[in-house]
Amino acid sequence: MVQGGINLSETFKLTKNQCSFSPNSRFIANASQFRLVIREFETLQIVTVLTCIDSIDQIAWSPNSKMVLTCCHKRGISQLWSLFDSKCLSKLDEGSSGLADALWCPDSKQILTWCEFGVRINVWSLHQKRVSYIQNPILKSSGCVFHKGQAIVLERREKQESISVFDYKDWKLISNFTIGTEEAASCHVVNNHVLVCDSRFNPQYFVYTLSGDCVTHGTLYPTGLGIKCVQQSPTEQFVALGCYDGTCKLVNSVSWSILGTLKQAPEDIVVEKTVTYKEEKSDSGSRFAIVTDPVTPPVVKGNHEDKYILVGVGLVRFSPSGRYLATRSDSSPHLIWVWDISTLSLCAVVWFLAPVIGMDWSCGREGVETLAATTNGDHVYLWSCEGVLAVKVPNCSTLNGAGELGPVRSVHWAPKGNCLALKGDYHYCLCYFPSYQE
Repeated sequence: MVQGGINLSETFKLTKNQCSFSPNSRFIANASQFRLVIREFETLQIVTVLTCIDSIDQIAWSPNSKMVLTCCHKRGISQLWSLFDSKCLSKLDEGSSGLADALWCPDSKQILTWCEFGVRINVWSLHQKRVSYIQNPILKSSGCVFHKGQAIVLERREKQESISVFDYKDWKLISNFTIGTEEAASCHVVNNHVLVCDSRFNPQYFVYTLSGDCVTHGTLYPTGLGIKCVQQSPTEQFVALGCYDGTCKLVNSVSWSILGTLKQAPEDIVVEKTVTYKEEKSDSGSRFAIVTDPVTPPVVKGNHEDKYILVGVGLVRFSPSGRYLATRSDSSPHLIWVWDISTLSLCAVVWFLAPVIGMDWSCGREGVETLAATTNGDHVYLWSCEGVLAVKVPNCSTLNGAGELGPVRSVHWAPKGNCLALKGDYHYCLCYFPSYQE
């Protein structure tokens, strides 16, 4: 099916949102109950169908794209598969400790698995056939970062939160140091420094060298909730902090000072200065018109039970070059704000008819960066500096119909940017861009 040069594939079965492109952009794997189906994503021909011991909860490609790991959390077992062999290469059994998460090492020779309740991390060496242990991790895989042959892990030692730096070739401890967080929520390596953000109830962040020296720490605002989301730019020059006060703080990773505060108040939109697109219904689906009159986008108000969810900036995404930053405030979820980082100015606002629930960037043809977004409906939206396109996706009318995609819940680009995966609750399809092909 072709819509304005965009091709949509047929739908395929999907379980637990587990659908993932291989790092080399050649294959796509998806879980269908206890089966793992691997296809060449350009032709959609099936490469292999692998039968697991139980329903698949997690898929993880090896960095070299030669192997794939399937995790059955309730059984506490992970299975390792080769791409062109239907026999299981290895079974990793966590026993009574349970399985909560899994992550590949960059060398594709080791696998980290997290036991339930933060008991420990198991490091499985595929070549040496041995297991190492890291006790009391604070977080799951989000608390482990790889950087230049080292693994930086958030863990708890002697009832204090700390960072351990390992050489991941042999897992020898290089350094361990205590950090100032009360309940660390995220860990990032930026510009050879470790950035640690505190819990959502504490708006603090700390920056350390890999040897343990505290470079700086800051409090974003005196009172209120903490940091809601974090993303570093691909160039590692900046870090974007989505905050509960409705702003996005842009931090310089050299001086570690706040470079700018990006406010997202709908009443502050000036259509004479910022290109503002508004979605409108048409006979053929949706289209976008440029707004010329003052706008009053809707603001969502939460009740006392879930108010913290409906405030603050909950989505931040840098474009592949780091030039643009897309943000979405949870109190005005119908809007995507696109910022030009080179000038710290708002370059576009996109106003949707329904709340935005997911977005992802890709660098496509001739370096044009494209932002894909979904609003849990029957359209996928594409923004670039050239404008906004609404693509109607067929088979979205029902949620559980046979062969129906259902509402598009999430969107994910292939690493090379020429294909977009559209995921529903029980099915997925692929959206191809012929003009993006190499």
